[in-house]
Amino acid sequence: MYRKWHRPSTKIWPRGGWLGATAIGNLIAGLIGKFRDTLELWQFFLILVVMCLVSAAFIFMVLKRLGRASEA
Repeated sequence: MYRKWHRPSTKIWPRGGWLGATAIGNLIAGLIGKFRDTLELWQFFLILVVMCLVSAAFIFMVLKRLGRASEA
C-alpha cells in the first residue's frame, strides 16, 4: 500500500529510518554492555528495566500521533 500513495523517491525513507533506528539501538546496547563487568548484577538489570520503562513511556506518549500517521 505504501507504494501506491507515495512517489518512488520517498520509498527509501522508511527503510532508512528502520536502519538508523537499528544502528542506534545496537550502539546503545554496546555501550550498556560495557557496564556489565563494572556494576553488580542487580544494578545492571535495574538500568535495563528503567530504560525499558522510559522507552515504553515514550511510545505511549506518541501513540496517538503514530495512529493518525498510519491512518492517513
